[in-house]
Amino acid sequence: MRSACLQEARGAFLKRKESHLADRRNRCLLSFSWLLASLWLWPPAAPAAPPTHNPLAHLNLAWTDSVRWANVVDITQAGGADLAARLANAQAALAAKGGGVVYFPPGTYRFSDSILLKDGVVLRGADPAGATRARDEKYDPPAKIEFPRYEPKLEGEGTSVSTAFKGIYLEDPATASNCGIVNLNVNRGHVRFAEGGEHACGQRRIVYGCVFRNAATPEAAVPDRKIGQHPWQRFTNRFGAAIDVKSARDGLVGNNRIPAGGEDNFTMNGYVLRGRNKQPQAVDGVVFDYDNRPGIYVNHFNIGGAGGQGPDGTPQSHPFGFRAGIVIRDNYIYNTGRCAIGFSGDGVICRDNVIRFAPDAWRPTNTGRDVTSGSSTNDNRAVEMRGWRWQVIGNDYEVHRNWAFDRKYRINDGEGLMHEDHANSTVKDSVLSGNRGNTYLSIYKTAGIDGLLVEGNDIRLGDGKQTIASGTAIYVSANRTNDAFACRNVKIVDNTVAGGGILICGRPAGGNVVRGNKAAGAAPLKIQNQADAVVEDNAGFEVDNTPWKSREK
Repeated sequence: MRSACLQEARGAFLKRKESHLADRRNRCLLSFSWLLASLWLWPPAAPAAPPTHNPLAHLNLAWTDSVRWANVVDITQAGGADLAARLANAQAALAAKGGGVVYFPPGTYRFSDSILLKDGVVLRGADPAGATRARDEKYDPPAKIEFPRYEPKLEGEGTSVSTAFKGIYLEDPATASNCGIVNLNVNRGHVRFAEGGEHACGQRRIVYGCVFRNAATPEAAVPDRKIGQHPWQRFTNRFGAAIDVKSARDGLVGNNRIPAGGEDNFTMNGYVLRGRNKQPQAVDGVVFDYDNRPGIYVNHFNIGGAGGQGPDGTPQSHPFGFRAGIVIRDNYIYNTGRCAIGFSGDGVICRDNVIRFAPDAWRPTNTGRDVTSGSSTNDNRAVEMRGWRWQVIGNDYEVHRNWAFDRKYRINDGEGLMHEDHANSTVKDSVLSGNRGNTYLSIYKTAGIDGLLVEGNDIRLGDGKQTIASGTAIYVSANRTNDAFACRNVKIVDNTVAGGGILICGRPAGGNVVRGNKAAGAAPLKIQNQADAVVEDNAGFEVDNTPWKSREK
């Protein structure tokens, strides 16, 4: 009995000892693991240092060095009760030091109201990883800014537009300079870098490397109670661009992506429009279409008489329409309607942009108030040029006209690259080079041309559903409908066209050349020479030298 008890006691002792040793081993292993982890994490982890270099240096625009890129405040480290307060404090700190950068590390930043930028301040997101070119569909900057979504209520008074449609603005548009946004992924927001009264305006403004989704704004004229519209009706602002920048001198809108959206679109039934008989009618299926808006406007001014009436703008009559130093490049723009890029200036560079329009959009109204017909226009065009000495180079575009209300006819627009005689200047020392598109180059009745190079473009009129002016892919006319104007020093060389020929028109004329162009396809196309051009070494064309005739009023 005693022996059995001693044996049991000895077994319990050994078991406790083994358990104690196991606990010691576990504690040692835990301590060793902690030591390894400590060594691995030493020194303690800290937020990555924000970038301080000029992200635009590769563009060789010397003026971008005027931004104080090295003076940086991290938004996540700025004090404040909420995000808006932190941004305000960060901007105030930078303004006290002469300007600089508010840095947004990767993450999502939700603002309930519009942002006002101070003079000298740039909002900069973290550099994109992977794709770095906005024309790449995978381009996705990791710093995301979100504004409120519009939640429609299709009854009664509807939802107030003040609840959404926010954007990034300037605190003092008349003076704000060395400011902008870089590498931000913006949802439900737009950019309005405006000017002050009497065209007082700051300079050196930047929108670069950003993405904009659902960037439309509402049309102020809708609802129109005079024609019986419901208070809840809404329509997109025809002139509210996703990016709208005014700059007195030097501006860059580059490497931005405005992709196809639609996730915030909403459809309205029983939408009251003024019919062709001027009587109100209810229409189903009218869409508030966030992609039916201009893409990019830079100094987009009316600088001359409307509708081909003149007088045409000059630096003396419209100095704000001939500002220098503007660059629009490397952007991707998707539209269902309206103008993808519009500008005015002296020496504007618009190059290497990719533009895509939806091919079969139905547009029952282009104003939000009237039904459309085949004679309506929604201003669907790739690029609208105004001013002198512009260079439109290397752009790739596909423009499509919208279906009118009756779904039988397409709306009367659909131009490619267009300098038209509406609120514009004459053409002077300008360049169209290396562009590719599915609808025509239109230098349209400009009331004068002195210096124009049209070289190396590839223009193929696509499915035959686009507007074709006099059956041409390249249309260069100095003459208005009833009056002749000078056409001098125009060179149309080494272009490829399909589906339409080439027209050059204007008198008096001199120094004009049409050479080395190629017509694709089996049937010969036509060169209409109404400007005493030297026409030689073109392939696949017939030449028509019939003089221009005025169309009687």
